Amino acid sequence: MKKILLFLLAGILFTGNGYSQEAVDSMKIFYRRGYRHVDLSFRDNREQLNRFLGSVREALKNDRVEKLVIRSYASPDGSVEANEQLAAKRAEELKAYLVRESNVPSAMIEHHAEGIAWGMLREQVAASDMEARDEVLDILDHTPLWVYDDRGQIVDSRKKQLMDLQGGRPYRYMLENFFPDLRNSSNTVLYLRMVEKPAPSSAACAEGGCAKGSACTAATAATETPAAATTAPAGNETVAATAAEASASADSATPAAQPAGIPARTCPRHIFGIHAGSVNSWITSYGMSSSNKPGYEAGFIYRLGLSRNYPFYLRTGLNFISKGYEINGFDDSSTTINYLQLPVGFDYTIALGKHLALIPSAGLYYAVGVWGKRHMGDESVCLFGREGGFSRHDMGFLCGVDLAFYRFFVGAEYQQGLIDIDKTDKVYGDDSHMIGYKHVKNRSFVVKVGVYF
Repeated sequence: MKKILLFLLAGILFTGNGYSQEAVDSMKIFYRRGYRHVDLSFRDNREQLNRFLGSVREALKNDRVEKLVIRSYASPDGSVEANEQLAAKRAEELKAYLVRESNVPSAMIEHHAEGIAWGMLREQVAASDMEARDEVLDILDHTPLWVYDDRGQIVDSRKKQLMDLQGGRPYRYMLENFFPDLRNSSNTVLYLRMVEKPAPSSAACAEGGCAKGSACTAATAATETPAAATTAPAGNETVAATAAEASASADSATPAAQPAGIPARTCPRHIFGIHAGSVNSWITSYGMSSSNKPGYEAGFIYRLGLSRNYPFYLRTGLNFISKGYEINGFDDSSTTINYLQLPVGFDYTIALGKHLALIPSAGLYYAVGVWGKRHMGDESVCLFGREGGFSRHDMGFLCGVDLAFYRFFVGAEYQQGLIDIDKTDKVYGDDSHMIGYKHVKNRSFVVKVGVYF
């Protein structure tokens, strides 16, 4: 009878909704050689700690912190005893820092000194093409930390064999390239209590968008079920359900009230891409109209995330674009203007499905002319010379929309110049019969395709 009760109790603990825990955020910070103190100026420590502390503070507001777990490591350089002590001091210092900066109770923080990070070193060696890679792996896999003789005295060690291998060249390579990443407090994980099983709710965008192009994440950890939570690698966030799945669930169930404010996923901070396409351009001018002229464009795009929980981005990049126009009936001519163009604007991602998203954008551009010609019969004139009379500089407004599918996107964009690019401003005739060029401004319509990395 007692065994039956024990099995029933175990089943309740594993399957019930009461106070299970989930890992929702993690980080990794690094140390200078031989240092134990938290150094915000070293590598990306400040960014990692600020992000992680934000998650901890939000969790404390909602009384959901279960525990924090710190695991600290050291690199093999130096004595084993010193490295074990250093790893322990790093864990203690980081614990004190988290207690001081986040006000989390000390009793909620577990810290473990793991000593030398041999396992991490093996992963780095295995993933590299370093000299004597196989020999180094053999030593790491088969040589114990200390080698003893029959009398119990130390006669060799793993570190000594690594240092002696091929005159020490592989060891010096690891010292320079691998050891700095081993001096860390790794997998500092925030665990939350799950009081009740939450119902899914709408996410900010589709999973395909998060892959790069649509770029976003779910709103809060309160909308995530315990099964969906995983411990993210240091520097990444836990991934929640996709928008398509959340929307389907929301149609059939009313979300229960949940504590808010714990970020479960975040929109990617940096997104890069390339694109190319065709351009249809013309000019507007008081007293003269032009015909359209085909051209082309190509460039790269950079999107900087402005919000942790919403897919709102600063959008910029650098493009090469060929614009121009044709005049028929008066000064018959064909004009081509090639620009280097810098766009600056904003965009927002709207999820349309599991892997599909719409990205409207708007902003300004500044362009510098790199080459320009006007052809009139057999003659040609350089636009940026004295005869051409055109300014190299252009600035204007642009707006567009991209349709993203996984990493790929197609887009359309309208560009409207805001300044007069003709410095000569020629007009002939009186007010009722004006012929010529005045207030010449670029107009363009662009269709493009691209891919995000």
